Amino acid sequence: MKKLVLKEYKHIDVVECPIPEPGPGQAVVRVRYAGICGSDLHVLDGLNANAKLPLVMGHEACGEVYAVNDPDSPFKPGDKVCAHTVKPCGGCEACTIGRENLCRDVRIMGTNFDGVFTQYMLVDANRLIRFRDDVDMKLAALVEPLTVGVHDVYRSGLRVGEDVFIAGAGPIGLIIGMVCKLAGAAHVVLGEMNPVRIQMAQDLGFTVANTTDPAAFQAVCGEATSGRGFDKSFEITSVQAGFDMCLSALKKGGVMIQVGMPPKGTVMGVDIDKIIYSECELRGVRHHTMASMQCAAKIINSGRLDQQLEKLISAVYPMEQCMEAMEKARADKTMLRVLMDFS
Repeated sequence: MKKLVLKEYKHIDVVECPIPEPGPGQAVVRVRYAGICGSDLHVLDGLNANAKLPLVMGHEACGEVYAVNDPDSPFKPGDKVCAHTVKPCGGCEACTIGRENLCRDVRIMGTNFDGVFTQYMLVDANRLIRFRDDVDMKLAALVEPLTVGVHDVYRSGLRVGEDVFIAGAGPIGLIIGMVCKLAGAAHVVLGEMNPVRIQMAQDLGFTVANTTDPAAFQAVCGEATSGRGFDKSFEITSVQAGFDMCLSALKKGGVMIQVGMPPKGTVMGVDIDKIIYSECELRGVRHHTMASMQCAAKIINSGRLDQQLEKLISAVYPMEQCMEAMEKARADKTMLRVLMDFS
């Protein structure tokens, strides 16, 4: 088998090695497709202090069960699956109340230990989630970013008929918008300044407010909410302007979710009067839970978002062209999700 190993920053080697053998309670998954996330590029560039080399990167993938070493597992070779890439300790307070993403010793595939950029990956059998036999595996490879959207919308407490503002029309902003619509949001408005991203969001059927034109921006937001402000907002951009935009866009009693991750040590200014006098809430999100990924897999199995998700897949590269794929994902703003084919 082949795997992609980051032995030094900004350089990936294609390495030949034996197929792993599953120990008790483990499974081996034959990876079919894996997606490139912005966080993978941070690891590639040496910007994630938690990532120690050598490392197999990646946390977005789907594949088929190759072997299982667990007599009680419901999975069998050939099943189409994904693996939840958050590895909790299972025994701390957060884990025991179903919030394993907040585990005191949480470990993330592709950062704290070897990830999915390999033809065969070793995982805990109890972290597998099944797809339908006829599911499109390219769409199944989007289950992890879709899980981010599901988890973030859960955290917002979105209710049917509420209005939503999203700062940033990149892949995660678009996915959160898709999940909000699926969950029954009345209006979803994306704030974006990049003309390419604006057009791509509009092609997906979203209402977009151009943040470079204050008058037009206010007009779009005002029309969507009848001037009352949004019930929920999601900040994706990781910059002060996006933060301010999301907080100011809220109605009284609204909830803002901080999704974007600014560089470590960044201090954001907060309009504390808005928090106090409007009783607005600011909530964070960290990774996601197994339950959120199970729901994301159900959405993919249902086919409800197939047409939208298909438009997120911008390019597919063979694994041997991994560096070209990484640079394409980094430099080309028309690329919403670049996949690598490990078949």
